[in-house]
Amino acid sequence: MKKGSLKKATPALLLFLAACSSSAKPPEVASITPPGSSAAAATSAAQEQRPRERIDGTPEDYEALLGPYNQCMAGFGLDPKGARAAEGSGRPQPTREEQDKALKACESKMPLPPWEKDVNNPEALDFANRVVQCLRNKGVRYVEVSNEPGGDTVAYAFGGPNNDAASITLGLEHVKECEIASSKK
Repeated sequence: MKKGSLKKATPALLLFLAACSSSAKPPEVASITPPGSSAAAATSAAQEQRPRERIDGTPEDYEALLGPYNQCMAGFGLDPKGARAAEGSGRPQPTREEQDKALKACESKMPLPPWEKDVNNPEALDFANRVVQCLRNKGVRYVEVSNEPGGDTVAYAFGGPNNDAASITLGLEHVKECEIASSKK
């Protein structure tokens, strides 16, 4: 190695060592928190604080899930739909602002739809299509998947364009059974 080349390398080496010293702030790097870590668990827990309806739940189960939401709305003097709880109370109907305030405050207590039907579930349409096929296998002639923009659930429409009474009746009779069977696949 030539003596002159070491002198040329020394300033570069000093810069390198200075950059690596412990007094320099390490660069901030974006990272992904792996599932199961405390940060991921905290985020998941915050999302899951809201109760969720079960696909195999009964009407009584759903009413029990609605209890905290109904109590919250009652705390604002409103029924679950946002009207005055006591119609004959002589109090005027709530203003839009009062309704919005109550609905926003109570939103975290409103049950989420079953995960199988939740529009946030990437498999919800597949589930709904399995339910529709099950219903057709049970003789429901007019049934289709209904996925309305802005809705929170993927649902089914019974009766077709002429509101076929037999399809509506048969569909409502078998929908729960088909949902439970389709959720097991």
